[in-house]
Amino acid sequence: MTTIFKKDWLVTGALSMLLAVSATAIALPAHAQAGKPLQVIRLADQPSAEVSYTVVWVAEAMGYFADEGIRIERKTYANGPAALLEFANGSLDAVMAAVAPFMQFAARGGDFKMVVSLTKGNSALVGLKKYKSYADLNGKKVGVPGLGTTHDAVLSYAEQSQNLKFQRVFGKITDIAVMVEKGEVDAYIGWEPASAMAIAQNPKLHYIAQLPPIKNVESLEMIVQTKLAKENPELVYGFVRAIRRGIEYTKNNPKEKIAEIIVKKMGDPKATPVIMSALDSVILNDPRVDMPSFRILMNTIAKQGKIPAELVKDTDGWIGKYLDYSFLDRAERSLGLAK
Repeated sequence: MTTIFKKDWLVTGALSMLLAVSATAIALPAHAQAGKPLQVIRLADQPSAEVSYTVVWVAEAMGYFADEGIRIERKTYANGPAALLEFANGSLDAVMAAVAPFMQFAARGGDFKMVVSLTKGNSALVGLKKYKSYADLNGKKVGVPGLGTTHDAVLSYAEQSQNLKFQRVFGKITDIAVMVEKGEVDAYIGWEPASAMAIAQNPKLHYIAQLPPIKNVESLEMIVQTKLAKENPELVYGFVRAIRRGIEYTKNNPKEKIAEIIVKKMGDPKATPVIMSALDSVILNDPRVDMPSFRILMNTIAKQGKIPAELVKDTDGWIGKYLDYSFLDRAERSLGLAK
């Protein structure tokens, strides 16, 4: 009986181990089961912008990039224009930044593939509580996180559409909130969660306007090197597919759950209230460029002299040279999300 029991135990134990190993194999991504190394994508972002790029960091946290055999190598730059300088010399594979600097880069001869829209909104106007609107800041000093940013374009649109004039003060996003405290500016326009963080740290500040004066305004997109898209389309496809899954996850889960992921990315467990507030400044559920707001932004920066006027005679045709939805279309078909 002892021998029989021992055999049964060995068989049962072996079977249990086999089932456990099989279950683990099923849970692992295909690339891990095959023992393939992860492909690295060198990706640029900006400081204090985790909420701005929510869908990308959600995709990373949920393992969607790993599922595609991709590892993100994060590189942070002061703003979009600064990142594009590195992109131009081939030091980056992809950049997530705003549409205005992307198209100014294109106007100067820059080449890229714009593969997915990440964020709309994301241009909160923050300032002293005595100011209640853009109009209240007429003639006042307003901080801007860099010349050529979409935030600068949004300010210009407010000036052009409301007959206003602001005194611009340029600075890093991490510095301009301090400028308000020092009295060097009366308000500033910036991205999230930097804006919400400044309000949380300074009781004299509030959102003068949490959403920009352009409805559903196009804000941030992902671009990749044209060479990468041509030479390694499967890598770009997997990259976009992971982001599209991140968008869908963000769309279908409560804000509290999304905030938890962003807080963990920031490494600041006390930041949850700030992130919850900041998430109201962004629109994260549309992977395609909002063309009406894009046209407004391009006409605005053309009036600023930042791009040649002839480019806005056919804005749709112009961006069409850079937009490449083929990866997104394929990703949505594979995920059952195609309309």
